[in-house]
Amino acid sequence: MNVSLGDKWETFVAGKVQSGDYQTASEVLRDGLRLLEKEELLKRISVGSLPELEAKLLQAAASIDAGRGVDAQEVRARVGKRSQARRANV
Repeated sequence: MNVSLGDKWETFVAGKVQSGDYQTASEVLRDGLRLLEKEELLKRISVGSLPELEAKLLQAAASIDAGRGVDAQEVRARVGKRSQARRANV
């Protein structure tokens, strides 16, 4: 793959390599893509940060511990319906 970054990003990537944070430009770009992937996942699950996700998970666990959980069979049925609907729309 051949990518043109432009002067600003080429300078940024070169600076990261020269600082010793990364050994190659490819490492810088891979790390940037991992961050983009993580951000996209957080958006899909409607949270803005990993601490917010952790807080929501802890809140959900407390709710389950208090007996306010949802039956696993019901969850599986909902997930199955969503999956079928997505496949039908593709």
